[in-house]
Amino acid sequence: MRHALLFILFSALSCALPAQTAQEFLMPAPDGALLYTAVIAPDGGGKFPVLVERTPYDSKFQTISSLKKSRKRWTDAGYVVVHQHVRGSGKSGGVRYPYDDERRDGLALLDWIRGRDFYNGEIYLDGGSYCASVHISYLDTNPPDVKGVTLRVQDVERYNVVFKNGFFKMGLHGGWYLKEYAKNSAIKRDLNLDKATVFPLTDLSRRVFGESVPQFDAPLLHPDPNDPFWQTPAGGSEYRGAVAKSKIPILLVSSFYDIYTQGIIEMWRGMPAEKRAKCAFIITPYTHNVNRGAVEFPNAAPDKICPDYIVNWFNHIRTGEPLRFAEAGKAKWYTLWENKWHSAPDIANAPKRVEFFLNADRSLGKSPSARGEITYKYDPRNPAKFNGGVCNAFGGMKEQAAPNSRPDIISFVSEPFEENTVAEGAMRVRLRVKSDCPDTCFYVRADIVRSGGKTYSLRDDIDSIRRTHKDYKPGAEVDMEYVFADHSFMFEKGDRLRLDVSSSCVPSFSVHTNRAGNQFTQPDPQTATNTIIAGESSITLFTK
Repeated sequence: MRHALLFILFSALSCALPAQTAQEFLMPAPDGALLYTAVIAPDGGGKFPVLVERTPYDSKFQTISSLKKSRKRWTDAGYVVVHQHVRGSGKSGGVRYPYDDERRDGLALLDWIRGRDFYNGEIYLDGGSYCASVHISYLDTNPPDVKGVTLRVQDVERYNVVFKNGFFKMGLHGGWYLKEYAKNSAIKRDLNLDKATVFPLTDLSRRVFGESVPQFDAPLLHPDPNDPFWQTPAGGSEYRGAVAKSKIPILLVSSFYDIYTQGIIEMWRGMPAEKRAKCAFIITPYTHNVNRGAVEFPNAAPDKICPDYIVNWFNHIRTGEPLRFAEAGKAKWYTLWENKWHSAPDIANAPKRVEFFLNADRSLGKSPSARGEITYKYDPRNPAKFNGGVCNAFGGMKEQAAPNSRPDIISFVSEPFEENTVAEGAMRVRLRVKSDCPDTCFYVRADIVRSGGKTYSLRDDIDSIRRTHKDYKPGAEVDMEYVFADHSFMFEKGDRLRLDVSSSCVPSFSVHTNRAGNQFTQPDPQTATNTIIAGESSITLFTK
């Protein structure tokens, strides 16, 4: 073992890279931690553009031969691949504290590359999910030799990763962070704990690890996106707005059922016009895996349509090679069930506005019924569960349970559509509600009911009364407004629209305690009697 380590360290001192070589190094980070770094080169030796990848997800048993095989498309295209395990993961030393060290370690890797004989002065960055975050961490520094970037399925706003309207994304950040924190250390963790029923939630890290984890606990004290905490490094300030601040051409890739869909759409919209003209955006019909999902759609997976679309993007930047799938300056998206790709400078609301009312008979009607009240009990210790995370948690699109599957899930269903109808843009929901508690929440989920009987999720959202009605008094009626993440899909003739209303959604979101104040410090939840005012609540679609 000692001799093997000395060999690797000796190799790291050599800048020369022989032809047809895949080599392993231990790159010293600025604080001395040794980060496993593999270099896979094209045939023939020489100087090449460099593709950079950094990941926390590789096993310590990963072999260099498997890396060499899986990166062959890049070496065949004339790139050197530099593949690094982030600190505290895989074969790298140090302790893994997600997000904390990526800027420093990433910039150190770029410096290390600049000292290699294979470096030709051009660096390209590629990654998806957290493997995109590692690059986002330093994009605002605009390294002059970084010529192009592909970022898949990752948001730059840490608040969006952790929260939705003040609700902790338990099915996204919660479960992921608890697995990733100090993953290579000997620390014990109880991942079988029922996280939805931990009160107060600020006790969760201690319950999982046996000790509190400040990096996990701190955001729970700052559920407001306007809190100054989100402007600090602990709140992701190194990542915030990085895409808009970067001058580098970027290909963004997402899916309509990705966990970060709306944030990535906002990243596209937030680019200066002159920057966006040199960038591109792809939205598939799938999930966090942009090439497949619960329903398979024809001609929808980028890896099948144009297997080298990312190589093509970088070659376009390098040599002017014509783009074969992405379109510079445009968003390109797939309309579900219409089964077509569309492109434009941005996805937007379709021109026709169609409103359906939540009526007393639990229908979605084109006209409102007489006013009526639909009341249910919401017990935070027995929260409602829903299949799939839609675009706010892992799981994406899933088949849904039958309507009104629990007393605290109220379902409204439309008549069948009389013709094929494409809906596009950001659907909206307006609820007229009341509660007997000082605060509570309402969760909404829109579904498509296929004529064959299966029901699939479209969009969801959650919000508390006091977030927008700060002086709420029990028993008062208020309006709650929801704007769903953008979508594009088609109702085929015979399909129906369904809207479920509840006050909880596990495992996606943290549970509201029905008490006023910070929900995550509340030790004792109470049961609420919540009411939807039928005939005065509605969902709005935008159709072509």
